[in-house]
Amino acid sequence: MRIISYILTLTLGLIAGTSLFEKEPNDVKTIEVELELTPVVIVESNPIALESEIICLARNIYFEARSESITGQTAVASVTLNRVKSNKFPNTICEVVHQAKYSRWWKENHNKDVPVRNKCQFSWYCDGKPDKVYDHNAYKDIYTLAEYMYNEQIDSTDGATHYHANYVSPAWSSQMTMVGVADTHIFYKDY
Repeated sequence: MRIISYILTLTLGLIAGTSLFEKEPNDVKTIEVELELTPVVIVESNPIALESEIICLARNIYFEARSESITGQTAVASVTLNRVKSNKFPNTICEVVHQAKYSRWWKENHNKDVPVRNKCQFSWYCDGKPDKVYDHNAYKDIYTLAEYMYNEQIDSTDGATHYHANYVSPAWSSQMTMVGVADTHIFYKDY
């Protein structure tokens, strides 16, 4: 069994079992902890389905937050998992990650599901760029984090189901409660 050590910068809230971050980024106090992530073996009736769910979670973290801190990556994973738990979103990680408006033309003419550009829940999935993993070292670490988050079902965001980059201001954000900021993302949950 492999063990990977990380030096993490976490808010005191996560150590105490509460939210990963405070509402205002200036209020966040950080400490460094060494965390050994040991993958937990889960007995599933379909191990291929389990593996595909972890891959979908890892790819979402990679494309949404690979340059972010472990705190930001954990928050993106939490949002993905919170959506699976919500009755407002699909029931599996892969369905949540791939939730999009799909092109009828592609389906009718090529029998292929192709998302409409910029009509996805997660922008990387339909931004028109290739979804290829280039940084394999980062992906290995992110995959281990995805396994851990999947197995432990940690919510570091106080129930957040949405987030956006700090340089945009989507209309939906005014109809939700901001729960925190991690790196370049702002996180929200329903009122």
